[in-house]
Amino acid sequence: MNSSISFLCFLLPILFSVTSTLCTNSEGNALHALRRRLSDPTNVLQSWDPTLVNPCTWFHVTCDSNNHVIRLDLGNSNISGSLGPELGQLQHLQYLNQTNLNFLYI
Repeated sequence: MNSSISFLCFLLPILFSVTSTLCTNSEGNALHALRRRLSDPTNVLQSWDPTLVNPCTWFHVTCDSNNHVIRLDLGNSNISGSLGPELGQLQHLQYLNQTNLNFLYI
């Protein structure tokens, strides 16, 4: 009995980490990859957590009724870096506010 409980205690954290990885969506993964490219000295993108089911609860992200990212409001946030191919994975993106940002486009 004790060995079964020990094994279960060992297995549960592994299952939870795999489950949280599987639950992320492609748009969340794309935004998280974009975040890794950016310098965010004031930590305005701290809510961009790739373990959440979708990025619709993240600050500066707006989604439609189908939970597709349609808008990114990154303007005036002191973010800099390079915008890369990850934006192409946001197939429903309609608006990208980048006012007063220092971006390099790749």
